[in-house]
Amino acid sequence: MSLKIAISKEISKKNRVIRRLALVCTFFCLSPLAQAGDVSAVPPLAPAGDNGYASAALGNGILYGTSLDGQKPMRWRAAEIRFGPGVDLFGLGAGGHLPADSSTRLDYVYYNEGHPDNNHRDGYALQMAYRQKLHPGFDLELAAGPYFSMNRTTVNGTEKDDARLGGLLSVALLARLDQYSPGLSIRLAYNHVLIPGAPSSDALLLGVGKELGATHVSAADAGSNHGLWLAALGGFAQTNQSGPGKRLIYALEAKKYYGPWAASVAAIEEGDDGVRVNRHGIAAQGWYVQPIAEHWNISAGAGPYLAANQRESGDWKVNGLISLQLGRDFGNNVRGFASFGRAVTFRNKNDADLMTIGVMQRFDL
Repeated sequence: MSLKIAISKEISKKNRVIRRLALVCTFFCLSPLAQAGDVSAVPPLAPAGDNGYASAALGNGILYGTSLDGQKPMRWRAAEIRFGPGVDLFGLGAGGHLPADSSTRLDYVYYNEGHPDNNHRDGYALQMAYRQKLHPGFDLELAAGPYFSMNRTTVNGTEKDDARLGGLLSVALLARLDQYSPGLSIRLAYNHVLIPGAPSSDALLLGVGKELGATHVSAADAGSNHGLWLAALGGFAQTNQSGPGKRLIYALEAKKYYGPWAASVAAIEEGDDGVRVNRHGIAAQGWYVQPIAEHWNISAGAGPYLAANQRESGDWKVNGLISLQLGRDFGNNVRGFASFGRAVTFRNKNDADLMTIGVMQRFDL
């Protein structure tokens, strides 16, 4: 019984971290400053009509289907963070093949499907979104794309972090609040997850979104001489299976920005959970960076993670690293950031959540 209580507490702590990140994004969507920064100081990298977007939402839903006995509620813990740039898919807009009051966008989505019994699933999706104005005060949005999920579950007495690829389908009604802040809207969304060989899910989420105008880049990276950013970060890691507690993690990272894109290489020490993971390695990631307010941005990164786990064979193996990061520009070539990442082994065991904060300094080359 004490073990179950301890596990429940750890799950609750992790969920609070995700919900706080969603609330932080919500705050900046609501802020009148939540636009793409000072245009006079920061040159645009995209046409004026190429709008970015960011939103955060919370809600409830159910899991059902494969391996489940009936429907399992998400316990009001479903959460979604999405952001991305406007893109003219296949030139349909420029070619006049789409209505003048419509737009398309490519969204990066972090989706947590709550905590139904014996299914603690979350993941990352890349969706193509189509937005259509229905009325001066309302827009309809349809989005679909691949969804890479990880589900901590026990099957036939064996606990695993079941990683699978499926699809995320989304429909949203946006009630515009331009009278309070241009581009601001209330977002009422329905998400459907379909994963072969795994449970499906349906959820309703309510949140806020913000159109951010054209994508911009920080003045420090606006020139042709892209500097090198060096970062030190630390925090906590949590193995995605019951038993091990949190342990300290630290890393050193080098990063270069190219407009709204970035590339990084990091040396990571995940620490020792005493049971399953004592891992360290080198990770390379590609990033998309979306400004959400003056001096603030949110970014998504993914890439290979070559690491050795001393509590397994100790051999070096190729894993994956997926990250979601909230950054703050302090000026004088200094930035701070908070990250939520996932080390993915693709072996349904020993995956880990990485929660860190850090600071970075720019150096001219």
